[in-house]
Amino acid sequence: MNATATQTTASVGAVRLLWGVAANVAVFSLTLLFALAAIVMTSLTRSTRCFDLLGPTWSRWILAICGVRIDVEGLENVDPKRSCVLISNHLSNFDVWATFAALPFNLRFVAKKELTRLPFFGRALAMSEHVIIDRSNPDEAIARINARVAARPDSGFCILFFAEGTRSPDGRIHAFKKGGVSLAIRTGLPIIPVTVSGTWKLLPKGAWVIRPGGRVKVVLDRPIETTGIHLDDRDALNERVRAIVVRNFSEAY
Repeated sequence: MNATATQTTASVGAVRLLWGVAANVAVFSLTLLFALAAIVMTSLTRSTRCFDLLGPTWSRWILAICGVRIDVEGLENVDPKRSCVLISNHLSNFDVWATFAALPFNLRFVAKKELTRLPFFGRALAMSEHVIIDRSNPDEAIARINARVAARPDSGFCILFFAEGTRSPDGRIHAFKKGGVSLAIRTGLPIIPVTVSGTWKLLPKGAWVIRPGGRVKVVLDRPIETTGIHLDDRDALNERVRAIVVRNFSEAY
């Protein structure tokens, strides 16, 4: 590589670093702004409907600032009037923004109770209809989901579960925990395997600065019915879901 090419590469790297730092600041600011808006709107209206608007908008703004475009396949596999459990791999924090922005459904995330302790964001999360899991009392979450489905049977919502439990350390898909399939079996909801590709390069686990620019792919496979499946069969079902997610993964992104 000659001196000119080396200087050009260094310049591009410097620009991307500055872009990444600016993106970090923007993500923090937007998260604070939208969390405060959600808290105020929910308090005034006594309704959580604002989250269905604010969540996707928050995510789309972040992706636009970071120069990320999303390709989506399989939207036809989701019935918007029927609740379901989406089980996905987990590469990066960008997975949340990518799925929120790409999926035009009433999306609910499964989140650890510890996240509710974060300033402002945690308060907004606690006020939402997202599924907060208390590891010491998982039956409480199951009861809330069943009550929600029974209360509005013709108004579907999708519960998104990142099955690996934590972000991938190397950009690959690792073993799935059984919580997602157990949740689906116990609630009787169908499972839709979801594959996210391309987010790891944007913000790998352990990285502090966003690496902006690029494309992400989200694939939704056909639903798997859980009616008649027992908890004793969850290991086989878990492996079946993971195999589908792996099959749809694209290293080209």
